[in-house]
Amino acid sequence: KKLCGAEALVRWIRHKTIVPPMDFIPILEREGTICDLDFYVFETACSDIRQWLNAGIEPQRISTNFSKLPLKTRDFASRILEIMHRHNIEGKYIEIELTEVSDYDDALAMQNFVNTMSENGIAVSIDDFGTGYSTLNVLKDFNISTVKLDKSLLNNIGNPESKDEVIIRNVVNMANELKKEVIAEGVETEKQAQYLRSINCNNVQGFLFDKPLVHDDFQKRLTEEQPY
Repeated sequence: KKLCGAEALVRWIRHKTIVPPMDFIPILEREGTICDLDFYVFETACSDIRQWLNAGIEPQRISTNFSKLPLKTRDFASRILEIMHRHNIEGKYIEIELTEVSDYDDALAMQNFVNTMSENGIAVSIDDFGTGYSTLNVLKDFNISTVKLDKSLLNNIGNPESKDEVIIRNVVNMANELKKEVIAEGVETEKQAQYLRSINCNNVQGFLFDKPLVHDDFQKRLTEEQPY
């Protein structure tokens, strides 16, 4: 129950009301402007990390999401490195979380990007692992450092008629044998946490520990000796 990282999330406050990401992100994806949002969140996360370091607060690794669209551009890796250099951020504080990798068709671009991140000490994770048909190939062929298990796999833990526990257990075993870090997303009950602990899934995120926090509340987590 130690804090070991966080995921930077975006919330849009419009007319004093929070607009859920599911309401506006698909529109940005259709328009092709999702890249602007991805880099805005990443830049903000780097800025926050630098502020914490300047204040003498040791940050945890912050994960930020990127859609598959930036991978289609040649300067994706260089833009990330430029932003980190501008804020003077070490790679150990950053994780790039790739979404929609199961249907990504440019293997060379993916390989080059992941390798560049690895060379700079930056973790790369696969989001929503277990929901796509070809994600196993990504895990096999690319130097991905982290696997994030999709929350849908956790819904039937404890149900003897479900096959989900078998899938989770074997994915965790496979990732551990490949020396990959495993994070289970969407952990909401103690039963789920206990099962994940029993199969050596050592990192989890979800409402059992925290709902999404604003900047100042998360900063309190960083400065508490035992946040949970």
